[in-house]
Amino acid sequence: MKKTSHLAFVAYIVLFTATCSSSPKISYATATDELVDAAQRGDEHRVSEILAAGTGIDRKNNNGYTALMGAAERGQLVMVQKLVAANADVNATNKFSWNALMLAVVGGHAEVAQTLISAGANVRYKTKNNETALMLAERGNHPEISQMLRKAGAR
Repeated sequence: MKKTSHLAFVAYIVLFTATCSSSPKISYATATDELVDAAQRGDEHRVSEILAAGTGIDRKNNNGYTALMGAAERGQLVMVQKLVAANADVNATNKFSWNALMLAVVGGHAEVAQTLISAGANVRYKTKNNETALMLAERGNHPEISQMLRKAGAR
């Protein structure tokens, strides 16, 4: 390939890439869906915008997830801290009867779990199937989290 045709090809690729979006625009059925998604991604700016527009911090999507649950499940520590500081309900449950603490525990997110415990998450909560965060920590082989839960009063 000639040097000029190589440069033309490179220029074409650069222009083509610049005009194409690397990710498609996502449309959300509800503002709550977008809130939970933004929290899962740790997008502080978008979460703030959605909350400022009037979407309640504890609103639930179709799976019963709140923004706090989404952030906890994905290990988004800063987002969890911000949502807790904004008075998100740390004991809300989803349609599977799991709370944010349980979602953090399953993911092995120790700092998130500690943040939720410090904010008043119920370490003795049991799901409809009698599962506890401690059971999930032990099943998931997360000894640090198991110890943290026991220290906080979990059984």
